[in-house]
Amino acid sequence: MVFLNEKTVIDFSSKIDNQLVFENDDKKIIFLSDIQGDIEINIKESCNVNLHFIFVSNNNFDKKTFNIIINLEKYANLVLNIANLTKYDCDDNISINLRDENSSVEYYSASIANQEYKKNSIIKVCHLARNTKSNICAYEVLKNKSKGFIRCISDIKNGSSSSEAHQELRLLVLDKEAKANSDPVLLIDENDIVASHANAIGMLDPDQIFYLRSRGLTKQQSQELILMGYFEPVFINLENDNIAMHLKDILKGMI
Repeated sequence: MVFLNEKTVIDFSSKIDNQLVFENDDKKIIFLSDIQGDIEINIKESCNVNLHFIFVSNNNFDKKTFNIIINLEKYANLVLNIANLTKYDCDDNISINLRDENSSVEYYSASIANQEYKKNSIIKVCHLARNTKSNICAYEVLKNKSKGFIRCISDIKNGSSSSEAHQELRLLVLDKEAKANSDPVLLIDENDIVASHANAIGMLDPDQIFYLRSRGLTKQQSQELILMGYFEPVFINLENDNIAMHLKDILKGMI
């Protein structure tokens, strides 16, 4: 894996460390590729942690399953950004447990599937204490004959008063033979909360393509520019131009 000399990079492309503990404020970029497995992450009290999970393909194109569990103690805050650029069937199951009061997560993911690959994502956030907050944004792009599915579950347990849970799921279908499906779920067992969800599945807006082509771009360039916009929040937050350019090259190849 490239960029191993970067202090912020953790390489799980050949071996997965099954448990990570953050006891101080930190930022890490975690690469996952050829080796599937389970990861448990514990974020201690009052820590502000920024994590980027980058799913990429190296040499192994068999189906992979990733199970990631993240536990937050009180006053812990997590910013979680995910880019899935794999060229294999992939199931990723991400569970976030807001165990103690005033813990929070800001989640953004962007995924692309092409050819005949299948990508399934299950995102679950459990609010287990009062005044916990979650904001989930998940985007997926489907090309060729690929299939994509996203289920997002916000589970607000009894006793989690003054909590907030928000979801936004967007799946973009580029070809007629591509298939997309999504399932936003709100499980609420508390009265004093705020919760919302938005869900959309559709194709590229022809007016956007027309506008960009009228400015001199080709159809391919117009499509590429729009799709880059889905991944740009992840790339910008990396705060690492070398890694961002590397990932943009991979994405262009898949578009």
